[in-house]
Amino acid sequence: MDTTFWEPEGAERLLRPDGSPADGDTDLGDLPLDRLYRALVAARTLDLKIARLGLPARAPWAGEEAVAAAVALATRPDDWVFPGPRDGAIAFLRGLDAEAVAHQLRSADPAAGLPARDAFADPEGHTGPLPRGLGHHLALATGTARAQALEDTEHVTVATFGEGTTTTGAFHEALSLAAAAELPLVFVCKSLVWPEGAPAEAGTVGDPVYERVRALGVRTVRTDGACAAATLRHLADAVRRARDGKGPALVEVVVTPAIFDPPAERDPIERLRRHLDRIGKWNRTFQDVAEAEVATRLERAFRAYEEATP
Repeated sequence: MDTTFWEPEGAERLLRPDGSPADGDTDLGDLPLDRLYRALVAARTLDLKIARLGLPARAPWAGEEAVAAAVALATRPDDWVFPGPRDGAIAFLRGLDAEAVAHQLRSADPAAGLPARDAFADPEGHTGPLPRGLGHHLALATGTARAQALEDTEHVTVATFGEGTTTTGAFHEALSLAAAAELPLVFVCKSLVWPEGAPAEAGTVGDPVYERVRALGVRTVRTDGACAAATLRHLADAVRRARDGKGPALVEVVVTPAIFDPPAERDPIERLRRHLDRIGKWNRTFQDVAEAEVATRLERAFRAYEEATP
């Protein structure tokens, strides 16, 4: 297949746009693809539910779900995650119940001080809030990882953010501290594939994020966010290394927001669906059940909240 500007340069992928293995004989047996697909669908379903509420100035995350799904599957319940913008699905995928989602969206929760109503927080589930300042949550993530290291636990901290955050002092401070102290911290940077042929690093000045970070001696990898399988594998590897005491890592995930109207194969759900269909693990019933499970939970929770609210 000919390469187009929609395919990010230097990004690792396990699946081609048509869903076939990228290397012909790629073994995906170590990946829970059915769980990954359900997580992607759950994140998309939540995004659509929130979109129907018509919240002002809200940025949808459709097309970027590979990050949230991979983080949810790669971490343990006692690991800490500090999500960045447009990663509101992480708390939900990590166990935040639908009732809490409804409450936070309606600003009826202790987390109501968040800058965006869909930036869900779940302290009991070890998913932190999104602070108002760009990149400020990276300081919280670094401090949490430092505490984990001092306690000599096998816990890991993950922080997600957009490529614009890499231009802030907060990012460089967190990265330098993590590298110097070999903290169990995984940075997940979402870079955008811009339309009209601009490269993913167009949002910043200079080389791609993963190349710049490598100069600090931090392990880095760039993955294609349209291939959720590759995103999960590389993120899980980074989390595993951090848990084993091998220091921090940065995973740059090149994503394509659906609002850019990209071709279908840039949708992580569609690409994985094509693969599951090829290997006989997807059908219409499977799709309907995956969507209905989440939609029903959300609808029931929202209805109950509205009925209980004066």
